[in-house]
Amino acid sequence: MKLRFALVLPAAALLLSLAAPALAQDDEEGRWALGLGAGMVQTSGSSDPYLTANLRYRIGHHNAGDERQGSVYGFVEPEVGHWSRDSNNVDSTDTMVGVNLGGAVRLRSFEYFVAGGVGYHMLDRDVRSGPQVSSISDDSIGVNAQFGFDVRVSEMVSIFGVGRFDLVDIDEDSPDQEQTKVYLGVRFHP
Repeated sequence: MKLRFALVLPAAALLLSLAAPALAQDDEEGRWALGLGAGMVQTSGSSDPYLTANLRYRIGHHNAGDERQGSVYGFVEPEVGHWSRDSNNVDSTDTMVGVNLGGAVRLRSFEYFVAGGVGYHMLDRDVRSGPQVSSISDDSIGVNAQFGFDVRVSEMVSIFGVGRFDLVDIDEDSPDQEQTKVYLGVRFHP
């Protein structure tokens, strides 16, 4: 688990370093935004805390003020997510690195969006049986579908909410194969 976490940190740093070229461009009505969120994930009847970070980058070019109300735009959104659970002598964690592709419609300060994506899930389970602990690692690919909203509270900050469903390609008997996530967060528009 420590080795995988050590691999996630450089991946996240690389993701954030890709934002540097975006900073060099003129920001066309919020071309990119950094989002931080927290909520719940449900897998097989168990609800657990979920944390996520993403970097949304708009596709297409609109100069500030040229974008009409009700206009549709696309976006690419690299993300990192993490949840953990400790129940019935089983410690489970899922660290996910992925990317989403979606579309959004803006109506003044309110925006709604739909997206889908793919992610690499690093699932780890430690099963305790008396004094023995057996570790199971299952790295898998997953897909997701999501919808949400974004409300601008200032020129630089918005609040967002997301509902999503993830399918992860792991053992059929695993309770972590289907994941339903609901989370709220804040998005920074530099």
